[in-house]
Amino acid sequence: MSFLDSLKALFGGSKKPAAPAPAAAPAANQQQAQQPATNNSTVSRPTNRQVFEGRRVETPEWAQGLSASELITVLKQNNKCKFVPLFEMKTIMTTKVGPDGNLVPEYNGVAGSCGAVKAVGMKVAQQNGMQSAYRYFDLNNAYRCCCDNPKKCPFYLNAVGENETVNARRH
Repeated sequence: MSFLDSLKALFGGSKKPAAPAPAAAPAANQQQAQQPATNNSTVSRPTNRQVFEGRRVETPEWAQGLSASELITVLKQNNKCKFVPLFEMKTIMTTKVGPDGNLVPEYNGVAGSCGAVKAVGMKVAQQNGMQSAYRYFDLNNAYRCCCDNPKKCPFYLNAVGENETVNARRH
């Protein structure tokens, strides 16, 4: 093929080959068998969330009947995690516009953030199939992990694991 022939082909001087015929669609039962089994909760979950939603837990006795501002103070007093979480009232909006023209709130309530969330928020988000880092965790995670057992927290576990890896490389 000469240089001029390649230019002709590049700029449409030659005829393009006909497109291949599309393959026939598989039958309905074969189509279901080819699709991987998915959990319904993972299908509808958005791929970008700022707040990590912990497992649902019962409200501890010391937190029952408290207002949000009192709850923030009591959460600080009952903290058992070495990463010292900071609890605040948060209203986090999504980028989706609702039917009334306003942004739809993603989370509204008490949320926490700590050094572990800042350090490994992206790593935990990727483990959960998200595309952007977590910046906060919800009240369920605070009750379950920060005030009960920090070893149940994915942020704590990943941060401690990274610290151990770094310390092992130093020696």
